[in-house]
Amino acid sequence: MIRQQGKLRWVTSQLRIELLGPLGVYWQGRKLPVRAQRLQTLLAVLALRANEVCTPRELFDLVWQDNPPGTGLKVLPPYVYRLRRVLPPDVLDRTPEGYRLRLDDDALDITSFETAVRTATRHRERGELDAAAGEYQRALDLFHGDPLAGLPGQYLAAQRQRLIERRDKVFGDRVDLDLDRGRPAEVIAELIPAVAQRPFDERLAGQLMRALAADGRQAEALDLYSRTRESLIDQLAVEPGPALRAIHQTILRNDEPPQTRDELPYAGATFVGRGAELAQLAEGLGSTGAAVPPIVAIDGMAGAGKTALAVNTARHLASQYPDGLLFVDLHGHTADRRALDVKAALDHLLTGIGVSGPSIPQTFEKTQALWRTTVAGRRLLVILDNAPDSTTVAPLLPGSPTCGVLITSRNQLTGVDVRDRLHLGLLAADDASALLAQLVGADRAAADVAASNGLIERCGNLPLALRIAGARLRHRPAWTVAHINQRLDRVGRRLTELTADRLGIAAAFQLSYDQLGPDQQRMFRLLSLLPGRDIDQYGAAALADCSPDEAADLAESLVDANLLLEPTPDRYQFHDLIRDYATDLARSTESAADLDRATDRLLEYYLQAGNHPLARRIGSVYLPLGERAAAHLPTLDTVERSRAWADAEASNLAAAVERAAAEGRDTYTWMLALTSERFLRLRGLIQQQGVVLRLAREAARRLADREVEARVLHATGRLTRSYQGSAAAVELYREALELLPADGDPLVRVQLNIGLALCLQALNPFDEALPLFQEATRIARSQNHEALLGMALAATGILYGNARQFELACQNYEEALTILRKLGPSGVMADALNGLSTSSLELDRADDAIAASTEAYELSLELGNTFSLPYALANLGKSYRLRGDLERAVSAHRQSLEAAERTGGLAAQWTMKLNLGGSLLAIGDADGALVYYEQVLHETTEVKDNLYLLEALEGLADHAAATDDATAAIDYLRQALALADERFPAYATGLRAKLHSLN
Repeated sequence: MIRQQGKLRWVTSQLRIELLGPLGVYWQGRKLPVRAQRLQTLLAVLALRANEVCTPRELFDLVWQDNPPGTGLKVLPPYVYRLRRVLPPDVLDRTPEGYRLRLDDDALDITSFETAVRTATRHRERGELDAAAGEYQRALDLFHGDPLAGLPGQYLAAQRQRLIERRDKVFGDRVDLDLDRGRPAEVIAELIPAVAQRPFDERLAGQLMRALAADGRQAEALDLYSRTRESLIDQLAVEPGPALRAIHQTILRNDEPPQTRDELPYAGATFVGRGAELAQLAEGLGSTGAAVPPIVAIDGMAGAGKTALAVNTARHLASQYPDGLLFVDLHGHTADRRALDVKAALDHLLTGIGVSGPSIPQTFEKTQALWRTTVAGRRLLVILDNAPDSTTVAPLLPGSPTCGVLITSRNQLTGVDVRDRLHLGLLAADDASALLAQLVGADRAAADVAASNGLIERCGNLPLALRIAGARLRHRPAWTVAHINQRLDRVGRRLTELTADRLGIAAAFQLSYDQLGPDQQRMFRLLSLLPGRDIDQYGAAALADCSPDEAADLAESLVDANLLLEPTPDRYQFHDLIRDYATDLARSTESAADLDRATDRLLEYYLQAGNHPLARRIGSVYLPLGERAAAHLPTLDTVERSRAWADAEASNLAAAVERAAAEGRDTYTWMLALTSERFLRLRGLIQQQGVVLRLAREAARRLADREVEARVLHATGRLTRSYQGSAAAVELYREALELLPADGDPLVRVQLNIGLALCLQALNPFDEALPLFQEATRIARSQNHEALLGMALAATGILYGNARQFELACQNYEEALTILRKLGPSGVMADALNGLSTSSLELDRADDAIAASTEAYELSLELGNTFSLPYALANLGKSYRLRGDLERAVSAHRQSLEAAERTGGLAAQWTMKLNLGGSLLAIGDADGALVYYEQVLHETTEVKDNLYLLEALEGLADHAAATDDATAAIDYLRQALALADERFPAYATGLRAKLHSLN
């Protein structure tokens, strides 16, 4: 795989696709022929979405939107095939979801354009104007006509317009830089034709007026204004905007630039990182020629570094705002200080722009009017720091588009209409390491890298917490980083330790908490009980004992206050330090009984949601809940919704099991463990699956409930069989059957019989496995439990398939599918389809095999069933191989192995490696096949999984025969035949035939 990825990087590094003009494709400097217009359109769409998977429907809609053919989606594969023949190999992928064009970052001219623009922005922020202008020009030089020229379709037309607007914006930014660098004469020649081409673009007109005036041609500048104004009035019936009028007035007055005012406070000596945030703020505060001022708001939790970021941004943008940098602290979250009165803030701002005290009116309205009048036309940057709410900010905003405003607040000021909003998150890992090194010294931080990383983690990558921890270390030379970590790890001490010079994390959080209403405060406290990483509105409703809508409203209000995070829509989580603070509040405010009741409500919600009828059907686990008071549950009436809920909650369910076990809630422990383990298994979360099952067995033993322990051992046996092999799981199933009381639930006995038989069918198929399958089928029929009957029949099909009695296998699979189709989509149904496909292949029924494996593949994707998916892909590959389509067979088998490796199951990986080995051998890659056969031989020998060991030996014999090593082939076949005679007689006939052909 590493060699393949390296090859792909080499290929794509030689590939260049140009879209900033007529489409051009170059490989190793040679232009590739993509002549048909619709083929060009397909490539352009894929390139615009490079490295993203496009579904066939999306591609069809985007490429043929203007003239869809009657054949519908069938038109797409031939075009993809033609495009693959033009492009280098391995660039255009087919994935289970669709198509993906794999490109390096520098393979597309649009990406090169944006990279150059970002580089120019960084230079501009640092005041490196010459370098910035050069990067802007490099970006513009990539255009060689209108982008995507000549290509049809609404999608590409919209992209063309977007790229033209980006080009024009960058051109304007470069012109601004040239004017700031004192080069008006150089830009006049460029601006005159540009203004003639776009007579209504006021930004261009204003730039040309400034250039003419700076070049001593004031009369021409004023004449241009008159002509532009006449055109706007005559053709559009509008007057020029305030920005253009301000430039006109400046030229008329021949104003001297006012004395620059700089009120920015000291931002600290250890500002690191935040490059992306600085770039976003710089772009948001850049001039666009709009009629309104650029206003940007920064919000974030206490201690995130909002003020430092705002001040550093203002420093970078000082050259863009030569008339002054104003700063006012509104004290929205300042300890022992009321928020600044709006009138007082206006007075401060007026003083900052040179208005004397006696000239400031006494009334609020007149003061506000004077503020907006005085700043009109001035290029000022105003920072409104620590704003409490939108009501305070709104009266302070200037109206002139020449002024920029940067607002910081702990709250999301949704009441202020801004150009851009930046939620300031936590420091990236590298930036946090750099900050710690600056705070405590590089040598001290590097002395124990693991401890330094641990300190960053304990501080939650929060700048304020790191600064406090760094300050404590700096003033205590004898302390090591590991020592402060030990102090932070003491239960309930983290917030106390993160206090220095009367500045503490808890005090910072307290200011935000105190501004909440009573219901918000209660929700904030109870959310600290969530056992996992995050929670949805239904879990929050269970904790607070309210409706889901009420819970969502309260949670969203905490997000607005930056006391709660919302990493994905409608899912909420705490920053670790805020969670500690909420936990302390909950313990000191709520009674122990109230906290216990809230925890029980949450565990009950998890139990009922995890055993929703559709979720139970998909998981195919029998777990009766009995009569229970109904909890508020999300709508889980489709496979997609049920799957999405399980994706979001699997790890949280595991955490809930651990919480229940730690608090002695034994019944919830085992029930939630069996609820969660199937979700964890289907998502490959094997370590968590093992933990919850261990805790469940411990709880069952404390309860002295043999049937519960048998249920847990059934799940443990299934886990063991998947990841350690059948032999390791047999004793667990036997122990479970011994534990199950004679009068125990007969459906549990069905599950245990099936589980044990599935292990034995690979070890001792007919002496023990078949009777167990038959007994499981009999009990399931007698109990009229169709789901378990379908499972038993499908499992019996596996046994007959391994016994090479493929007609009987097909009969069992088809009977199972008749039952399972009535119940709706399920993982067992996907497994039965895979088994039917395998048996059909052995009977040379390729069409039947493709139909069954295709349905299994689509069903596995629909359910998110990672267990069944690799088998479906494997059978598709075998079907292709049977038909002689060897390249597709190898591709499908590679995909099946990748899918199996994601789940981690040994049996699945062995199957996929054997299949891939067979396809590689068929296509002539004997060395590649040998690698996989030898891996399976080694691994199955270790765990004594006889069936897979036999198949590995047969594969090695096939490889030896294909490479003309008859001696080795005979030796491998003899070993396989000995094993078959002892364990799997049905395989012996075929092996003897191969052996005879070599003798």
